[in-house]
Amino acid sequence: MSIEYRLVTDADYEQMVEMESFAFYNRASPDDANILRQMMRPEWTVAAFDDGKIIADVRAIPMARLMNGSKAPIAVVGPVACQAAYRRQGHAGKLLKMSLELMRERGQPLSGLYTPHDALYRRYGWERAEGKKKYSFDPGDVRLRVRSDGGHTAVAKPDDWKRLDALYRKQVADKNGPLTRNDPWWRWNLLTTFEGDKRYDRDAVVWVNAAGEDTGYAIYLNRPTGTREGGWPQQEIWIRDMVALDNNAYIGLWEHMFTHDLAANLVYSAHPDDVFQDLCEDPFVVKSEADQGPMIRIVDIERAIEMRPFVGTGSASFTMAITDTSAPWNEGTWRVEAGGGRMSAEKTDAEPDIEMSVNFLAPIYTGYRPLAQMANAGMTTVRRPEVLAEVANAFAVTDTPFTQDYY
Repeated sequence: MSIEYRLVTDADYEQMVEMESFAFYNRASPDDANILRQMMRPEWTVAAFDDGKIIADVRAIPMARLMNGSKAPIAVVGPVACQAAYRRQGHAGKLLKMSLELMRERGQPLSGLYTPHDALYRRYGWERAEGKKKYSFDPGDVRLRVRSDGGHTAVAKPDDWKRLDALYRKQVADKNGPLTRNDPWWRWNLLTTFEGDKRYDRDAVVWVNAAGEDTGYAIYLNRPTGTREGGWPQQEIWIRDMVALDNNAYIGLWEHMFTHDLAANLVYSAHPDDVFQDLCEDPFVVKSEADQGPMIRIVDIERAIEMRPFVGTGSASFTMAITDTSAPWNEGTWRVEAGGGRMSAEKTDAEPDIEMSVNFLAPIYTGYRPLAQMANAGMTTVRRPEVLAEVANAFAVTDTPFTQDYY
């Protein structure tokens, strides 16, 4: 068996859609290839071919991730697909490594992905580096301690994405983790649901305050969850995205969600610091649990650190030894300097203050895990105790890392 690994071309879209649908036990619709052409350029996908047929692929979409309010290029990975008959033969691993090389060439120092298979992607340098707080409750059970003060909801459609994007940009302007979004991302990733060979618009509403100003929005959909007693269908509401620019919009949007009291459950993955439960008269009717954010990968250490704004105090300087078997250009000892709002990293022959794999740099970089916490768990080795405070200062963040996007 001779496998060819290469970028796909426009002529490969039809079989690419078929392979991905087959790999994830779905059914492709006749229009899926045309939709994919609108969303994705051929050079974003690398694939493995057996006698001209795609048997595995990895797609890396170029976007930008906000880091302390500044944009950093990121390649968001998905899907990573492989036909069942070709799994556990190393094809996905080869494509992931090939993707890392392309990311570096294209100036994408970060990569992110969602997966239930952490162990697989940790082999290639990705690590959980963001989190969420997941709420689940019966909307008929919740009563708020305060009420909104004037305003109403207005229905939004996919063609209204710019109206939503204007609110989103205001909300995330100084944040850490959100992606910048474009037309295809809004239309197909946020405002459309795909179910097998069908697709339909998700529900979306804009909160308009008493002065007629847009101050928030919510995007959500109904999902079947079985049957009620007596055979009636049972559903839950999943909030895909919510933005509120002030407290009135926040409360008003929740009031709107509570009108869906025919649903048996409402689910929302919020910012880790969200305080919705504190607004509830009875917080115990709301189930709250930690939810997984994306895995993040530092593709190019030098460029990733140079693009990261420094928001700590004074200055910081330390050395770190990094191991990285999938991206060897990251291997070695780096001197990191931070000060004056900027950071830099360059290779050095000096002794390292800390040692770690590239995996564990990602949660430190995003502000998800402090070095001290990871050192206590044995994930990193600290050679100079004072470095704990210096690293914490260097990698200070404006906000807990969080994105409402899935990819």
